[in-house]
Amino acid sequence: MKLKSRRCFLLSVLVTVLFLFNAVSAFAAEQAIPSIRIDAVLQRDGSAAITENWDVRGVSGGTEYYKALHNMDGMSVHSLMVKDESGTQYKTLDSWDPNLSREEKAGTCGILKTSNGYELCWGIGDYGDHQYTIQYVLDGLVKDYGDYAGFYHQFVSELSSAPGLVSITIQMADTVLTENNARIWGYGFPGEVKIAENGILKAFSSQPLDSNHKVNVLCRFDRALFPKASTADMSFEQLQKTAENRGSHVALYVFLGILAAGTAGAAGFFISRFKLADGTAVRLTRRDKIEVTWSIPFGGSIPAVSAAMELLRKRISCGSLMSAYLIRWQKIGYIGIEERERENKRGRLKKEEAIVFYPDKTPTNGVEQSLYHILSRYADSDGILWSSAIEKQAEKIYKKLCDWSKEVNREGEKELIRLGVAAKDKNGVVRFTAPGFDQAVRMLGLQKYLREMQEPKDGETTQRELWGDYLVFAALFDMGEQVLKSMKTLDPAYFETFSGMYGYNSYHMMYFMTMTHHISNSAASNVSGTGGAAGSVGGGGFSGGGGGGSR
Repeated sequence: MKLKSRRCFLLSVLVTVLFLFNAVSAFAAEQAIPSIRIDAVLQRDGSAAITENWDVRGVSGGTEYYKALHNMDGMSVHSLMVKDESGTQYKTLDSWDPNLSREEKAGTCGILKTSNGYELCWGIGDYGDHQYTIQYVLDGLVKDYGDYAGFYHQFVSELSSAPGLVSITIQMADTVLTENNARIWGYGFPGEVKIAENGILKAFSSQPLDSNHKVNVLCRFDRALFPKASTADMSFEQLQKTAENRGSHVALYVFLGILAAGTAGAAGFFISRFKLADGTAVRLTRRDKIEVTWSIPFGGSIPAVSAAMELLRKRISCGSLMSAYLIRWQKIGYIGIEERERENKRGRLKKEEAIVFYPDKTPTNGVEQSLYHILSRYADSDGILWSSAIEKQAEKIYKKLCDWSKEVNREGEKELIRLGVAAKDKNGVVRFTAPGFDQAVRMLGLQKYLREMQEPKDGETTQRELWGDYLVFAALFDMGEQVLKSMKTLDPAYFETFSGMYGYNSYHMMYFMTMTHHISNSAASNVSGTGGAAGSVGGGGFSGGGGGGSR
């Protein structure tokens, strides 16, 4: 009965919030916003000069228009300029007072700093039809994610009236953007994205938007295009996961927590609660309470660790799985990951990342053989799999990697059962055993150690011979480059020896990890990013958004 009442309460809260969202357009101060056109010119320092053209019809109320920019971590906005259909340039004020009258705001604009970010504001002026041109500069839009540069930005979100048409162009002032150096994806709206022949990235709606649509755009670029971009605290793959909502089973709880703060505790309880094979339940300790461990979990088995993370609702992406195996294969001698010169279509030599297969030494394990066959079939006659070939066949390879990752987890579950870490419950569902859950927590203890990577405070030193395994699982946990940097800081002398085990010096060891990550991400992208329909949904992690329109 209590559960039923709780569900009814949550449903009523949800209905109320949705009603409030939908009510916004009913009280809009204009009849319609037929179109919004946005042009972003990217600079090499990661900033963007943005121009927006708003076509507004039938303005009949309010004192100002505004565009909200939220989630602006590491970003700032400046140089706001506004013009109307007459060509009149508005006066940009040093500060904006939203309490002034319509007459006082007429012909002026300004930036309002809020607790959530910024609001770009300008006076409505006379009622009627208007065409506003808004120009501003966003510093820090494009960031360096280690493997690539890029951004995930919400260009249009909840407005006082949903626009009929949205079109966005993204370009660089001095560089042509092509399939060789850029990718684009769209989320949250009916429409398409593409890389145009003129070197411009485009996103546009295919039908009028409604109040639930949001125009989210994810872009990826070669790092070399943005040498002065600020460094992000995640990889591009992680950014893409947030855009695609991949592996986000907790999103519902987060959403309900926003709707009703009183449910936050309950959501946290269920997220950390795990049912065991014998029918009992346990709770996962908070991350800051998990003890650091240095031992390798489950005998160093990648499938077992992947399956255990899956049981903990912490899914490992197929790209990270692939990275872990590539690093292990490099050390064993199955492959070499190199940068080689290759002749392009114009007959010029160009350096390109590649996997070089050594046919005299191949994997014998089942899941490793499967991955080897997936990748080697796309190699050329010399046994070289070029990164450009991976990107060209990305969609096909991704589908195969998805099936392969399921094979890895099935093998991992069998291994966990053999080790007594997991068992099937009465319904045939694989779950942890009680001692197995403790081992899984210790696995998270290793993940915590790799994240912090420092010598134990009691003076005990970790065994350097485990560094090879640490690097494999660091890649699996999507923190390979970070761990390599920590290793070099911990013991620079041994790091040189360690790098030699992979056929590199210490400098090229860092580049090896970057290449591995780059190749894995290229292969594990489920959409090529060169064009196609926009996705109907998108995750968190974007900048911009937050609403706007008249008020």
